[in-house]
Amino acid sequence: MKKIKGIPTLADDGFKVIMSYYDPGEYAKKNFNDFYIHGLSDDTYELKMPLPPHRQKNHSIILIAKGSLIASSGIDNYTVEQNSIIAVPAGQITSLSFMSDDIEGFYFHFAGDYLSHTKIDLSDWLIRPVIKFDNLEAEHFLMLLNRMKKLNESEANANILKLYLATVLAEMKQLTDFQTRINFPAHERITIEFKRLLNQHITSQKSVIFYASELNVTPNHLNKSVRATLGCSASALIDETLVLEARVLMQQSNLAVSEIAFEIGFDDVSYFGRFFKKHTGFTPTEYRKMIELSE
Repeated sequence: MKKIKGIPTLADDGFKVIMSYYDPGEYAKKNFNDFYIHGLSDDTYELKMPLPPHRQKNHSIILIAKGSLIASSGIDNYTVEQNSIIAVPAGQITSLSFMSDDIEGFYFHFAGDYLSHTKIDLSDWLIRPVIKFDNLEAEHFLMLLNRMKKLNESEANANILKLYLATVLAEMKQLTDFQTRINFPAHERITIEFKRLLNQHITSQKSVIFYASELNVTPNHLNKSVRATLGCSASALIDETLVLEARVLMQQSNLAVSEIAFEIGFDDVSYFGRFFKKHTGFTPTEYRKMIELSE
């Protein structure tokens, strides 16, 4: 597993946020936030492991050619193994809890407007972010990504890179594994849209009624759809997402507990404390002390 030297304070976007060491020549390029790609086995960086939850401003994709990792997208954890991709849309909270020593593959990210000339829809990845492929498909993607990494060495290749990226994203949706589940049942589609809305409104809207209205369904129908898809109610998903938001702020800011409560939409600090303890087993102060002791 990659070792930790202590993660620096970096802008909370792209891949830099999880680096404890990086080669400035490699990771200080002008287009870093628009697009970046590197090999998972490259020796030009070190990661903080486990990586605490953080919010992504860019879309990110990790392709595993060898080895495995455990990553999260929102409140869910996924084991990603050989010949698999995990795709995390922008706005999602993500973390990385494990990466095997023999890891090989690619990481790449891109800004939401990087491919503004195309109609790339990443919402399908909110429910099923892991896509598997066979050996032939793996060889094809590795060829494309190796070429993209080479092209990214020069900013003059930006337009060609966009074409390659659009091709990769389009072909991801042609993978056999993706095609077998391309037609989501109605309850999964509603849940996808619900999770997308949660990403946008969680700190200001906490009622099932609001989200049901936005989706043009009844609260009961929304609850049934989420339960059929995820095994929990819509209100439970709202609560879990709020707890995750609070944990991220506690781990990555110096805000007081009262400030964190207000930041995620709780006017009553005492109520926030009870809410947090109910869902984690710890008060906010106890949880923050645990973080400090683990550093």
